[in-house]
Amino acid sequence: MPASAGNASAEASPATPALVLTGGSSGIGAGLAGDLAGEWAVTVVDRDLPREAVPGVSYLRGDITRDDAATTVRESLAERGRTQVEGIVHCAGIGAFGPFMEMPRAEWERLLMVNLHGTLNFIQGMADLVADGGRIVLFSSGTVFKAPANAAAYAASKAGVIGFARSLAAELGAREITVNVVAPGLVMTPLSTSLAAGEENNVSSRAIKRRATIEDFIGPVRFFLSPGSSFVTGQTLVVDGGSIRR
Repeated sequence: MPASAGNASAEASPATPALVLTGGSSGIGAGLAGDLAGEWAVTVVDRDLPREAVPGVSYLRGDITRDDAATTVRESLAERGRTQVEGIVHCAGIGAFGPFMEMPRAEWERLLMVNLHGTLNFIQGMADLVADGGRIVLFSSGTVFKAPANAAAYAASKAGVIGFARSLAAELGAREITVNVVAPGLVMTPLSTSLAAGEENNVSSRAIKRRATIEDFIGPVRFFLSPGSSFVTGQTLVVDGGSIRR
C-alpha cells in the first residue's frame, strides 16, 4: 500500500525519468532516495515504510522475496501513467553473521532467500519495464572479496548477486541497458549494527582511514545511473576507502 506522506507531489512532470528503489526506507537506500528525488521520479518499495518520508518520493510496501513487490510497483506506475522506468536501484538486503558450522539452516536459507533469490525475483518481475538505454544498479558487498570468518553465508549470498549481474548484463546489452554492482565496505547502518565492534579494524585496513558514511555510496550510484556510464556494464565497484585494492 502506498505511504500517505510524500506521494502527492511525486510526479512533477511526465518527462522526469522514473526510478524504482528497493530498500529505500533506511540506510543507504534512504540516503539515495533523498538525494535522487527531484531529478528522478523515485518509487521506493520496502517491507517497512520510513518514519519520515522524503518529499516527492512515492513509498510502497512490498517484500522482494514475493511477487507482491514487483506487482505493487507495476500497478502503482500504471496508475500514474508510467509504462516504463529508466532505472532500478536494488538496495534491499539483510545480514547475519557468525560461525557457519553453528548457523541454523533456517538462518542461512533466509540470507539466500532475501539477498539472492529476492534480487532475482524482483529484477525478473521488473526488468521488462526498463526502457532501452536504462540502468540497473544492484548492491553486493566487499565481504565477497575479503571473505572474513563468520560471514560465509552472507558472502555467498552477495557473491551470487555479482554473478547474476554479469550474466544479466550480457542478456540486456542488446537494448543498451547497463547492469552494474556497488559493493560497499563496512558502513554503520541498521543492517550492520552487529558488526560495530569490527569498525576500528576496518578503518585501519583502508587507504583512506576514516569511517564510511552513507553519502560515500551516492556518487558511485549516480555514476552508474548517468549518461557517462553508458558503455560500462557487468562491473562491480568496491566502495570501501581502499581496504580492497584490485
